[in-house]
Amino acid sequence: MADSEHLIRLKLGVTSWNLWRQENASVRPDLHDAVLESLDLRGANLAGADLGGANLAKANLEHANLAEADLRGSDLRGTDLSSSNLRGVNFSKSTIDIFTTYSNVQGCDIGVNGLYSPLTDSSALLRIDPPGNSMQGANVDAVIESLRHARKLHTFSLLLSGIAMLFIVIKPKTITLPYLAGSFKFDDLSYSFLAMILSTALLSQVSSFIDSALQGAHYLNDRRSAMLVGHFPWLLSKYESEAQNRRQSKIMRLFLVFHPVIYLYFFIKWDILFSGNFAALMQFNQEMPFIFGEYLLPVFYIILIKLCIHIFRLSEGFQKPILFDTQTERGRRTDMERLAEAVEMQASRTTELVELMRKREV
Repeated sequence: MADSEHLIRLKLGVTSWNLWRQENASVRPDLHDAVLESLDLRGANLAGADLGGANLAKANLEHANLAEADLRGSDLRGTDLSSSNLRGVNFSKSTIDIFTTYSNVQGCDIGVNGLYSPLTDSSALLRIDPPGNSMQGANVDAVIESLRHARKLHTFSLLLSGIAMLFIVIKPKTITLPYLAGSFKFDDLSYSFLAMILSTALLSQVSSFIDSALQGAHYLNDRRSAMLVGHFPWLLSKYESEAQNRRQSKIMRLFLVFHPVIYLYFFIKWDILFSGNFAALMQFNQEMPFIFGEYLLPVFYIILIKLCIHIFRLSEGFQKPILFDTQTERGRRTDMERLAEAVEMQASRTTELVELMRKREV
């Protein structure tokens, strides 16, 4: 339990608390299991304090100094930790939620699913029981399945843009594409228009699946899940820890995500555009070989570019690590070892029983 004197002093206000800390620098505040819910603790000096198991839900700890504080098992749901000093904090088995804010914190790494303190090798993770109407949870298989669907659809969209690239490089008059009952011939404009519509539909689904995967990754909290998602073989979701690899990954993701930009090449008469003759450019658009092309093209292209921007932002979300708490992982390993030992013992007893039955029969 918390020291009653320390708890009373803290509830008197941050100003008097900080003054007391300054005058009693050698005293370590004991606020273990304290109920500090919804308190205004902005700028409070809680460095080195024992806050293990404390209820800090919805408390305001903005700009607070929590350096080397013990927050093991604390409740940080809805807590504002913005701009606070978290260097050396022990977060093991503490809980945050989607309402916890921790922008511009010092001394911690921000992951997909929480905060990580490198000095103590501990993490504050999102609670694994999200709201009942969210249809989310700690299910790595669901995350991987969403990524698989997103990768498949994105690959097909890339294939469409690759065929468009052939028109630019080889410059054929038409291209023949097979379908179930035969084949179609397309010129460059007709193909690009159709490919742009298909890419819009495909990328809207890619956006949905990758968003679902990222939301699901928020609730993962074990080493296996972190490895499976972080190393999933798709550049848009693969986590890169090295700074140099991260820069290269960003450039490649930009190219992969914004591949539909290639269709713009076919719908603009570049020599007319550079000459500044916009009347001739409008006439070129109006004479396109498909119905309402001059009206549909800008609409589809704006939608397509917005989708690409959204997908790129989602891919940036995967460039944060999926965290797990080392102490919790050790506990899980111990539980698994106990289970394996129990199963082995049961198997041994079963073997002995079978042997006794055989001897009786003899």
